[in-house]
Amino acid sequence: MQIKALAALFLSNACAAANSAKYPLFYDTTWAGPVRFADNYNTSSNTTGFTIAEATLVMPHLSIPKKPHKKAKQYTASYWIGLDGYLSSEIVRGLWQAGVIMSVWPNGTTEYTGFHEWIPDDPISISFAKLAISEGDHVHVVLKTTNNGYHGSTSLTNLNTSQTYTHSQDAPTHWRGPTFPAQGASAEWIVEAGTYLNGPQYIFPDWGTASFLNARACNKNGQCVFPGGSKKQGSMTAVLWNDTKTLYTRSCVEKDHVSIEYVEERFIPKRQHEQDEQLE
Repeated sequence: MQIKALAALFLSNACAAANSAKYPLFYDTTWAGPVRFADNYNTSSNTTGFTIAEATLVMPHLSIPKKPHKKAKQYTASYWIGLDGYLSSEIVRGLWQAGVIMSVWPNGTTEYTGFHEWIPDDPISISFAKLAISEGDHVHVVLKTTNNGYHGSTSLTNLNTSQTYTHSQDAPTHWRGPTFPAQGASAEWIVEAGTYLNGPQYIFPDWGTASFLNARACNKNGQCVFPGGSKKQGSMTAVLWNDTKTLYTRSCVEKDHVSIEYVEERFIPKRQHEQDEQLE
């Protein structure tokens, strides 16, 4: 899913207050984790911002949540990095992403499946034969773009087994419609409650803490940044469901390390002046 035209209240919690990214929090029912804006990027100039995003994803233990948003036959989360997922709805861009879809069933069975996706196209699952992933594995994911965001490549390497999967493609084009480049206005490190193909939205499992190690985004000149930054350089997304008044994620950024924790916390909004003071 691509996040569009974001604006929201701010909230600070113990995790967010301790991180190096003083980002405003955006509440949504899908995304959890940091978004880093490309410095000095101008969407109207048709220029390229970030051309590389990468991180090592550590496969967490999955369990059935104690108080899920809804009871389900399968609990799933999408764990990924991306380019251009955080844009105005008026700008034609495509989210270029890759990572791992994690699921657990009530009988204790778990599954970790690599994938890549260039929205608006459907995701492509990577077979177990091409990339086997298990709990505890470290999967290094790299996204790259060239040709001003109109061509992309990705690699996913299981560092525990040395197995690597690679893929490259052009940006998707709708029939008689526009092309959707990923020009790198933003980079993302996310755990998402996405949707099953032609199906309902995921219900999160309890993953404890999902970590992104050695996370960074770089421009075509080789200048790289970490996911964290000042409050004007990004946003921190968090999953909140108003019907249950429950916050399900808490995220921290410390230099090149991102931690996204699964929580089940009652949501208590802070008054606006308190939110502003905590972001100073």
